[in-house]
Amino acid sequence: MSKTTKPLWQNPWGYAESFLIAFGLLLIGFLLEFTIQSNSGTSIRYPMNLILGGVFLTLLLVFYGLLKKSKLYLFLSGIPASIGAISMLTLLVIIMGVTPQVPMQDKNLITKLSLNQLTTSWPFLFINFYLLVILAFVIIRKSFPFKWKNWGFVCSHLGLWITIFAAGLGSGDLMRLKMDLHENKTEWKAYDDKGNYYELPLAIKLNDFIVDEFNPKLAVVENETGKLYEPSKPSMIMIEKDLTAQLHNWSVTIGEFLPLSGRAGDKYHPLHDFGAAPAAKVSVSTNSAEALTGWISCGSFNRPHESLKLNDNYSLLMTVPEPKKFSSEVTIYTPDGKKEDKVLEVNKPQSVNGWKIYQLSYDEKMGKYSSLSVVEVVKDPWQIYVYIGIFMMMIGAIYMFWRGNKVTINSEQ
Repeated sequence: MSKTTKPLWQNPWGYAESFLIAFGLLLIGFLLEFTIQSNSGTSIRYPMNLILGGVFLTLLLVFYGLLKKSKLYLFLSGIPASIGAISMLTLLVIIMGVTPQVPMQDKNLITKLSLNQLTTSWPFLFINFYLLVILAFVIIRKSFPFKWKNWGFVCSHLGLWITIFAAGLGSGDLMRLKMDLHENKTEWKAYDDKGNYYELPLAIKLNDFIVDEFNPKLAVVENETGKLYEPSKPSMIMIEKDLTAQLHNWSVTIGEFLPLSGRAGDKYHPLHDFGAAPAAKVSVSTNSAEALTGWISCGSFNRPHESLKLNDNYSLLMTVPEPKKFSSEVTIYTPDGKKEDKVLEVNKPQSVNGWKIYQLSYDEKMGKYSSLSVVEVVKDPWQIYVYIGIFMMMIGAIYMFWRGNKVTINSEQ
């Protein structure tokens, strides 16, 4: 006898129903985005997020009380429902990976469906709440009656639930702002990506901005287009004192290298002045032509650059030095009257009263003479709960791994 196929929507529900439900939630979400054109990018902030979180938990408990003996509860706390929800969430993550998640002015299908701002869209909200419901029922089902062998499973899944819940509710309270600091001036206002300014409960004074640079490089460019000429590798060579190197078809020798200089007459001289630029005296030769000798300089914001013309087609020049390291020496003032001296460096944030302060950028046109330092100030009051959830997931996973090994060893004895 051949096995008959179970009709759709006949109990018990399985994978087909789970994928249809999850896909239906996505479809409803995208239809809402397309029809009502919600203002994506706006998030729920405190205290409204706490109120909504409390309402959701209350409804979740009521829902459990009404359905705990039903087949719907068994379905929502089972594997098929979890697989369906996770699959649709993975689909949204893939879309986020291939679609730039930035605001767009153009009205097209991407913006109408909020594919460029999925984390604040209806589909993302629906699928996350659906996953939270499923996780909650899975946790409850494994917790009552409680068994120690399920402890790791409950801990890891509860950690995942806390992480999703806190990240979702806390997204509106995340503040990521920029602050322009000028040397010897105190600033307490920061701005967001839309140009809105906020007064912060702290002030920062920039005492000194320091840029350490690599030596500039030698490069050959096309005279007509100014494009880099790179028929062979390396296309650029870092300048060093007494350097002799082969750059494409030319042999280049560095006779003098001045990290800080200024031109006087027919040559460059060492000069420690505001705007002084690197310069080098070079000698260039090929097998078929006489050697050319001259000075080159990358210039600066107040000094012109200078290149050496090799022939009618190409010229040798010095590139602008790249930053090796840049940092800000600051004094941070807080409302309680305290002040702290800190050094801000890239990827080394400083924490003050719940705010993290990152070194971001500077005035690249001024280079090492920049008196402007741009820092990023970030506050995420929900981050601690996300970390707690991640920690619980790790503990639960470690316990299940340890217990699994223990069970395997005992079964082999």
